Amino acid sequence: MAIQFEFYKNPKQDEEGRMGYHPRVVNFQHVTTQRLAAEIHSATTFGKAEVEAMLMELSRCMGNHLCEGERVHLDGIGYFQVTLQAAEPIHSIATRADKVRIKTVSFQPDKKLKSTFMHAHAHRSKLKVHSQSLSEEEIDRRLTEYFVTRPVLRRIDMQSLCGFTESMASRQIRRLKELKKLENIGRPTQPIYIPGKGYYER
Repeated sequence: MAIQFEFYKNPKQDEEGRMGYHPRVVNFQHVTTQRLAAEIHSATTFGKAEVEAMLMELSRCMGNHLCEGERVHLDGIGYFQVTLQAAEPIHSIATRADKVRIKTVSFQPDKKLKSTFMHAHAHRSKLKVHSQSLSEEEIDRRLTEYFVTRPVLRRIDMQSLCGFTESMASRQIRRLKELKKLENIGRPTQPIYIPGKGYYER
């Protein structure tokens, strides 16, 4: 077992004008409550349904305490605490409370939890997690060629056509919809796109 990662460009260049990169975990799997409950069930005498119920109750109890601004500590796991952010730049401590919002919940792992994964190995991911860097003109060219032989476009087709990740394909489709270059003739939850009038030789 190993942690899969890939290198991503930093948002800014360094002081010498060089582009840097940072590693990021790219395992897209997520562990559900049901899976955790099954694993805990197999290692204890608790029933799976009981474990699921306890986990759900734990979530409810933690939420109640976090709503009070309290820091929650789970032995062997770590500390949870709400963090805040300002809705706009603050220049006076007399600013009204409604300008402060909840940002997220921060987590600080216990040493016991950290010790279980700190010695894990990191391997370069074999998955393709980067999108190709295409200009808007190149995207239009590929779509023009695509619609010569195909009447409709789906998001997965956009991924394959342009070498995009799922998120990048979705962003590009939204951009093209705003420009009216693509039109959705499907349902909102199952979109199917055709060229907008006057685009891609329609």
